[in-house]
Amino acid sequence: MTPYRLYTTGPTAAIGGVGTRELPRWPIAALLVGFPVWWFLGAIPLLPPVLATVMVFYLLNSKRVNFLPGMAPWFLFLIWVAAAVVNVHGTGDLIGFGMRAMDLILAGVSMLYVANAGFSLPKERIVNYLVIVWIAIVALGFVALLIPEVRVKTVLGAVLPEAVTTNELVRNLVAPPLAEVQRPWGAPEPFYRPAAPFPYANSWGAAFAMLVPVVLSRMATLRRWRSFVLLGVLLALSFIPAVATSNRGMLVGLAIAVVYALCRLLGLGHWKMAAAFFGGAALLGVGLVASGAVSEILGRQEYSDSTGGRMALYVKTWEQSLEAPVLGHGSPRIDPTIGVSLGSQGFLWTLMFCYGFVGLALFLYFFAGGLLRTWRQSSVADVWLHAAILGGLSLIPFYGLSVLQLCVLAILLTVLLRQRYVGNHG
Repeated sequence: MTPYRLYTTGPTAAIGGVGTRELPRWPIAALLVGFPVWWFLGAIPLLPPVLATVMVFYLLNSKRVNFLPGMAPWFLFLIWVAAAVVNVHGTGDLIGFGMRAMDLILAGVSMLYVANAGFSLPKERIVNYLVIVWIAIVALGFVALLIPEVRVKTVLGAVLPEAVTTNELVRNLVAPPLAEVQRPWGAPEPFYRPAAPFPYANSWGAAFAMLVPVVLSRMATLRRWRSFVLLGVLLALSFIPAVATSNRGMLVGLAIAVVYALCRLLGLGHWKMAAAFFGGAALLGVGLVASGAVSEILGRQEYSDSTGGRMALYVKTWEQSLEAPVLGHGSPRIDPTIGVSLGSQGFLWTLMFCYGFVGLALFLYFFAGGLLRTWRQSSVADVWLHAAILGGLSLIPFYGLSVLQLCVLAILLTVLLRQRYVGNHG
């Protein structure tokens, strides 16, 4: 039996000696590093219930389960989400509600698991897992540019009945496309927007935006210059599929994360490091403008009124949310006047519409409180991890968050909370 350090939920850690099983690392590896495999099998819908069950099993078989300060609001939020089911009507809406709830539950269970698995899952290992995820996402982005109209024939997609797979959302999950192929009226040629390993290009952009700061965090700790250069070159090349997604929100999220991190580094006296990152960011920005990449992203708006359409949707969502401000409507609902579901096109609006203003407030309170608790980061690497969370959260007015993005944000915040209250090995 491996000794495992236990800790309290107070500001100081109670150091160990009490024997208990060390939580294995493989469930988190299966969630993060294994995510492209789940996607390739068409098994993303199965990922939350399977991995949440496995992690709960291990937690219940450990001698003690501990909560970190700042984690309670998330579990209050889950209780509120469960209560919102009273406003769900119809089998289809109930299934959708259950899938969204399971994503949130997995994020919460992952937090609790990481909080209690400090020895098997130190910060460096989790960062490495996330860098591997980023590399896989970028690689699939290049594949999507090469063969954009291909759909993956998955194992789950092959066994499901046609009556189920004709649903567009289900089809995109069990027979996922490599890219979104959009042919707006008047465009001289179709837009090929990398999406794999997600159903939609916006999800690809959201994951990219929150993982790039994690890559920069890893680069800040590299000791071998060859590894640093290799990762730097890959980072520069990664903007080829990133630009092809035409995600303006992705660029906004990245800009917020980078500006925040550079300001923090300057404030902490890391002048040389801040200057190096600023020089790299400036060079990349000039390259994107000079290559026409920025104009290409903006040019898509000539053939698509996505901004105007979103604003109309947001106004309708706000108005309908006021009719159920406490528990929300439980699930997104189609609006016949605009032909789009209210409570979609942005995770903030999903929270507001489905779980009411109380649910939204609990979600925001959790992350705001966590960011404030972990504010005093002194190392360059930790500042970038903090920036990754902030940049990721800046996307929620525009993009939905898939199970991967939710778990990445939750796990990153847990790692920083664990480091503050417990130490590097929690």
